[in-house]
Amino acid sequence: MKKFISIFSIFLFLSFSITTATVADINQPRTFKEGFYNIRDLGLMENVSYSVQNLSEYRGFMVVFDSEQKIQQAISLDPRSQKFPLKPIRNSDRIVILGQGALTFS
Repeated sequence: MKKFISIFSIFLFLSFSITTATVADINQPRTFKEGFYNIRDLGLMENVSYSVQNLSEYRGFMVVFDSEQKIQQAISLDPRSQKFPLKPIRNSDRIVILGQGALTFS
């Protein structure tokens, strides 16, 4: 009986610690800095309208290119900016973030 209680206690402790870490990760917005991204890198879904926001104290600039290297959208984001709507992004699109800003997508 003591073995069962000790194994059950360990299992219960591990399940609570795993659940707590998962909930904390969901509530934290992922920020992206300067670089080249596709929608998989950003964790976005295809053909969904998202918003972008700059949460840092620095300016940021974002450009969306299609598969033919044509600019689909370009946004300059002031420090601590409001949310700006984006056009739906496709899997073949590339997103370029320039500047020291930290952008989040929602």
